Amino acid sequence: MTEFSNDMSRCMAEWGQKAVACNGSVECLDSCAKDLRKCLDIAFPYSKNIEYESDKINYMLSTVFFLASRLSKAAIGLAKFDSSINNIQEIRKNTLTENENMQPNQKLRSELEEIISEYF
Repeated sequence: MTEFSNDMSRCMAEWGQKAVACNGSVECLDSCAKDLRKCLDIAFPYSKNIEYESDKINYMLSTVFFLASRLSKAAIGLAKFDSSINNIQEIRKNTLTENENMQPNQKLRSELEEIISEYF
């Protein structure tokens, strides 16, 4: 008997707990994402090992795997974004002139474009 829904929920719950414990650390979140994919690989066996192999089953399992993977990747992107915003705010606190305040804005735009292209 399969328990795909329970196994998937367990994988997501474990990932969520580990991700919260990372406290925004990109390296930690990346490690959690790898653990999530390993867990889902175990939960969802190769389609040839499923008794009722069909395109619909493969579609359902691959969709869950894809969405979980995208969620973990988006969390890494958000952590990088948080770090970038915090760095920009710190720079602004230390700058004195209007011209110097434009540099953090340009840096933020550049970093945001990089984060979006890599994680979204």
